[in-house]
Parts: sequence; structure tokens; C-alpha cells
Amino acid sequence: EFNHREGRLTRNKNLRKAMQYAVDPAELVYKVTKLPGYLPGESLFPVWLRGVNDYFRQEYPAPKSTLDVARARAYLEKAKQELGVTEIPPMVVLTGDNPLSNTQSEYFQQVFKKHLGLEIKIDKQIFKQRLAKMTSGDFDLVMAGWGPDYDDPLTFGDLFASWNLNNRGRYSDAELDRQVSIAQEALEPRTRMQAFAAIQEILHEDAVILINYERSTTYVTNPALGGMVRRAVGPDPDFTNAFVVDGPASGVDG
Repeated sequence: EFNHREGRLTRNKNLRKAMQYAVDPAELVYKVTKLPGYLPGESLFPVWLRGVNDYFRQEYPAPKSTLDVARARAYLEKAKQELGVTEIPPMVVLTGDNPLSNTQSEYFQQVFKKHLGLEIKIDKQIFKQRLAKMTSGDFDLVMAGWGPDYDDPLTFGDLFASWNLNNRGRYSDAELDRQVSIAQEALEPRTRMQAFAAIQEILHEDAVILINYERSTTYVTNPALGGMVRRAVGPDPDFTNAFVVDGPASGVDG
């Protein structure tokens, strides 16, 4: 997540676009973190959210920004001109103090140095202190994430509304706010999904955040177990209606 506050380097859109085109989420997921089930990030909206008749991302594919170093460097030159500098001053990425956060922040530090010559300092903090610094705006970039509160795209879609206190970087855009309001108030499903699609487009075009990955879990299930439910939202796993199949496959006597 970028810091969009007045006076921050990352308020500059061309600098954000440069960083957007300097990273490769697939490399981060498959070569760096290497955690089973994780997906390279393409959108704030995860793949399992439902749209009108199908999954939201099937009906409204996310705009993609693949690694393009030449394009990234072109954006960087524009940013330098707008900021009136010959070199971008060092920036700070705020992160947690766990092994996964360490690996990811060090990856970005290396990538931005390699492709753009940017100096990134890592600020490792325990969760409580990281949250305090996020809230006060004491960062240029912060490694952040979001887990859904309910099964609807709005649980992600309103995160960067100007009034949302979870919008730690204080991004503000009148059109995004308008689309969030439509999604909150409309009753017709297609109208709501079109609003989420517009939000998805704005987040990409304005490089509001860098989409890293979608977190997931892989698991195996004994074929004798039936009725168990796995969820992205709510109790998981849910054994409320689970049962064991009788017979030789289960090892359970009838």
C-alpha cells in the first residue's frame, strides 16, 4: 500500500506507476514465497467472489500490469521531472517482523534497486507498532493485507474510499468514492458489479496499491469424510454436518 499523503514521494502517480511495472507478482509467489495455494495478485477482488451469474473476475477481468522494465523506467523519468530531482530519495517500506514479511520486503527492496535504482529501507515492526505507524502515516509503502468480513465484493470494494479508516495511505478519489456509493446503495446486481469493476479499474490505473498475491490454503481430505464445508468467509473448516462414510474405505464398522 502506498502513502498518498501530502509531502510523500509516493503521492506522485508516475512514481507509483514506475513501481507497478517493475514488479512481477508471479515471481514473488512462485519463486520467492513459494507457498502452496497462493495466487499471483491481479486485483483487490479475489477470484472466489461471485458476480452476477458467475465469478466476479470471470465477468469483469482485472486489468493487468506485467513486468515491463523499459516502461517502468520511462515512468520514473517523468516522476523525477515532476518532483524536480535527479534521483529519488530513499523510501521506507513498513513491514511486520515475521519471516514471510521479511522475505517479501527484501524481495521488493532488491527488485526496485535492480530495475529502478531506488533505495528502499525496511522498517520491521511488531504488529501493534506496525498498525500504529500505518495509522499515523509513518511510511512510504507498507506491507498490508485484508481478510473479508462478509461474502460480498463490498468487503474489499470500499477499502480505499476516502472515508474508510482502513485506507491507511489516505488515498482519495472522487470517482472511486462515487462508485463505492453506488455499490452500497444499488439493489440491482449488475449495477453493483459494474461499480466494482470501475473501482478495480481505478485502483489499477492510478496505481493505488501494488497487488502482491492472494493468500490461500491447500489441504487433503479423507474420502471417507463427507459433509465438511470449507469457506473463504466464516467458520473454516465447518464440521457441523460432517459425517464418516461407513464401509471398508472408511475403516469404520457399520
